[in-house]
Amino acid sequence: MDFTSLYSTRIQTSFDDDQALILKTFLENMTTKDGLKVNVTNYYKGLPVTYPATVLGVEHGNLDLDVNSQQAIAIDTDRYALIHSKLFSFPVAAHVQYVNIKKHMVTLNKLCFVEVLAEKRAAVRLNLDPPVRATIQYADQSIAGELVNISTQGLAVTVNDFFTPEPDTEISVKFMLPDPALQKQTLIRVPATLVAIVGDASPYNCRFRISPEQHQEQMISRYSLQRQVEIIRGLKEFAS
Repeated sequence: MDFTSLYSTRIQTSFDDDQALILKTFLENMTTKDGLKVNVTNYYKGLPVTYPATVLGVEHGNLDLDVNSQQAIAIDTDRYALIHSKLFSFPVAAHVQYVNIKKHMVTLNKLCFVEVLAEKRAAVRLNLDPPVRATIQYADQSIAGELVNISTQGLAVTVNDFFTPEPDTEISVKFMLPDPALQKQTLIRVPATLVAIVGDASPYNCRFRISPEQHQEQMISRYSLQRQVEIIRGLKEFAS
């Protein structure tokens, strides 16, 4: 999984020097409470999953953690971890080298200081599973794609064709959203502002801010709540 959209790096000296500092600091503080205990976060299917974890050791450029069973599943799926420790001014992002779900153990490397952009979102943006068909409409063009995540304030659509609308162009995104209350799919068309297009090749990930009407926001909120329940239930079932 490409998790780089969740954060921006905060390199203090260089990547290698920062990683060496992070590992050295953990190693030197393993006997202290602040050094031994951390919090680990994953945005599992878009839902923030955060649990305490324990530092087990530092060896050969790797950080070993004992984690919650549900966190181990999220880490194994996402292949990254975001670590919050009182030892550092910034969170730490890390790649996953090894996961043992049964023993709740993970080995992390490629550690660096980051600012977690996802923490700044006013609403949780959840992945749709499966994605649903969507249409981006602007000027006289209609671009077909798939809605891959959504919140009450933003969404992302993957498309095969790259497009660059002119500034201030009115854009809307149209899609069918599952409505758990009415037990049917409802057509939604929301005004949208393009934030970014990510990807060097097809499919491109188009990220939008949206301005839903009140009844649309309520439908998205209902869907989001139901989706959170599904994700949490799935994690618990995997961990049991």
